[in-house]
Amino acid sequence: MPITPTGDDSPTTIRIPQIAVPEFWLSNFGKIQNYLRRRLTAGTLHDIGTSSLGYPLQVVEYERPGCVKLGVFGGTHGHEPGTNASCMNLIHLLETGRDLANEPHDDLLRLLEQVHLYIVPCVNPDGRTVCPDSFYCQAMQNVVVYSNGLQKDGSQIPYDCEATEPCYYFDPADAIFVGGQFVGSGYAANRRLTDEHSDAVEVQALIDFVRDRDIDAIFDLHACGNNFAIQTRSHEAPYWPIMREWQTRAEALFGAKGRALRELFGDGDPPEAPGFFFNAALFHKHAQLMFIAYEGRQGYIGHRVNIPMPTEWEIIDDYLGAIEVFVGLGIEEQYAKANREVFGTQ
Repeated sequence: MPITPTGDDSPTTIRIPQIAVPEFWLSNFGKIQNYLRRRLTAGTLHDIGTSSLGYPLQVVEYERPGCVKLGVFGGTHGHEPGTNASCMNLIHLLETGRDLANEPHDDLLRLLEQVHLYIVPCVNPDGRTVCPDSFYCQAMQNVVVYSNGLQKDGSQIPYDCEATEPCYYFDPADAIFVGGQFVGSGYAANRRLTDEHSDAVEVQALIDFVRDRDIDAIFDLHACGNNFAIQTRSHEAPYWPIMREWQTRAEALFGAKGRALRELFGDGDPPEAPGFFFNAALFHKHAQLMFIAYEGRQGYIGHRVNIPMPTEWEIIDDYLGAIEVFVGLGIEEQYAKANREVFGTQ
C-alpha cells in the first residue's frame, strides 16, 4: 500500500513492502475483511463505526445465552500483526474446530464452548494498513520505524513506548505517515491524559459498544520481544490476585510446551499505577470490567534474548494458550466476583 503525506510541500510516497507470510498468518486488513464478510457462519459480525481514515470497525460475536461474557481484542497497535492473526485463528477455531494451520486446540475449544465471546480482530485499522503484514525475523529497529511513523523530513515521530510522558498526539499533516502506535487522526491508540474519554474514535466506539453488555473481562493482545502479561495496575486490589493466578497457570501451560513466559510485568505490593491512562483504565471505569493486557512475540532477530526463535505458528499458539488461561478463569467467574466487589454489579 502506498502512503502519501498530507499537504503539497512534500511529494514523498512510502510504499509498504509486501511480506510473504504463511496462510495461517492472517493479518492483512483486506484479507481479514474478506474472511469476515464471506466466511463467517457461526459468528455474527457487528459493524460498530468507522476508523479515522474510514475503515470499518468490527466485532465478531459468538453468542451463548446464559454463559459468561468475555472479549478478546487484537490490533490495538498496527505494528503488532501477530495479534490480528491470532484473533483470526481464534475465529477460525470457533468456525471450524481448527486453527488456520488446520491444527486442533481441543482444550481451548472446550472452554470456548462455555462462554459468550466478543472478538475484535483489528482495533486500529489505520495503524494496521500502514505496516507490513509481519515483522518475523526482522530487527526491532525496523519495527520501531513503523511503530512511530515518519515526519516529513524523514525522521521518526518522537514516540517512546516506555516513556513516563509519551507522545499522546502527532499532527498527521506534519507526517509522511503516523505509525502503528497511533490511529489515523494522530492520537495514540493506547495512552491518554484522562480516563474520561478517548480521543481515538476507534477506542471510544469499542467502549460504547461493550458498555452495558455485562462483559466480565477483556483480553487485549499486544506484541514485543517476549511473552508476558501485565498486572492490572489501574484496577483495584481485588483484581491483582487474579492476574497472579493467570501467571501461575500460564507458566505451567507454557512450560509444558517448552516455551518461555516472563514474570508478571508491573506487579508489586501494591502494584504502582502509571502516571497516564492506558485503555485498560478507560474500559475498566466505563464498562465495569477487568481489562488484561498481554504481550506476545514478534519473532525479532538481532539479540540473544530472542533465541531460541519461535516459529510463526508457535507465536500464534502462544497467544491461543494465553487466551485459554484467560477463558478458564472467566468460566470460574473470577472476573465476575471481582467486578461485583468493586462495582456492586450482579
